Amino acid sequence: MLKKKGHSSKKDNLAVTAVALQDHILHDLQLQGLSVADHSEIKVQKKENKSKSLKREAKAIIDTGLKKATQSRKVEDPEKEYVLDLKPAPLTLAQKLGLFEPPPLPLSTEEWEKVKQRSIMQGDSLHPCPICKEEFELHPQVLLSCSHVFHRACLQAFEKFTNKKTCPLCRKNQYQTRVIHDGARLFKVKCATRIQAYWRGHIVRKWYRNLRKTVPPKDAKLRKKFFEEKFTEISHRILCSYDTNIDELFSEIEHCLAVNRGILQQLEEKCGREITDEDWEKIQIQSEPVF
Repeated sequence: MLKKKGHSSKKDNLAVTAVALQDHILHDLQLQGLSVADHSEIKVQKKENKSKSLKREAKAIIDTGLKKATQSRKVEDPEKEYVLDLKPAPLTLAQKLGLFEPPPLPLSTEEWEKVKQRSIMQGDSLHPCPICKEEFELHPQVLLSCSHVFHRACLQAFEKFTNKKTCPLCRKNQYQTRVIHDGARLFKVKCATRIQAYWRGHIVRKWYRNLRKTVPPKDAKLRKKFFEEKFTEISHRILCSYDTNIDELFSEIEHCLAVNRGILQQLEEKCGREITDEDWEKIQIQSEPVF
C-alpha cells in the first residue's frame, strides 16, 4: 500500500509539473500583458468605467443658486515621463512552484534614474532607433530597464511579431518600460543649432559680399578686375540716369525747325528778297561784340 501511495504521489507531482509548464508556455505566448500597449486606450477604458460607476451612484442635487468657484484645469506636461508596466504580471503556477524565475519587481524612481543615466552615458538617444534606423525626432520614445531606447511603435511591432517580451538588442526577458522624451529634446536642440548656423552663415556671407564691393584686393589681377567692375557699374548707373526717350527728342527737334522756318519766312517777307551770303556776313560782323 505504501509503495502504491508513493508511486501515485510521484504521478501527481509529474502531472502538476506538466500542467504548470503548459500554463506558463501559454502565458508566454499571449500578448495581453505587453508593456507597450497604448496608454491612451487604457486611460479611455478607465474613464469609461468611472463614468459608468458615477452614473450608477449619481444622486439628485438641489441647485441653491450659489455659483461655485470654477477650478482651473490642470494642464498635463507633454514631456512628462511615466512607466508603462504599472503592475507586475501575476505569478504563473510554474513560477510559484519554482520551475521558472518570477518576474522582477517594479523599479523604483531611483532605479529608473540610474537606468536613464546609463542610457545617457551610452548615447542611445543620440543614435537612431536600433529597429527602424531612423532618428527619434518627436516620435514617442521608450526606455527599457536594460537601458536601451527604441521608438514606441517599433518596439510594439517587434513584440507583436516575435510573440515575446524580449529586448531586441540584449535579449533580456520581462523588461520594464518607461516613456521618455530625451530624443525629442535633443532633436529640438539640433533644429535650433541648424537654424542658428544658417542665420550666422547668411550674415557672414552678406558681410563678405559688402567687403568685396568696398575694399579693393591687394593682388594685381584681382585689383584690376575689381576696378573694371567698379567702372562698369558706374557707367551703367550714369546711363540709367539719362533720359533716353527718342520720340520726345525728335518731336522737340521738329518743333525747333518749324519755329526757325517761320522766322526765316517772316524776314523774307519784310526784306522782299532772299538774304544772300554777303548779307549774312554783314549781319555776323554787326552781331560780334566790340571790345
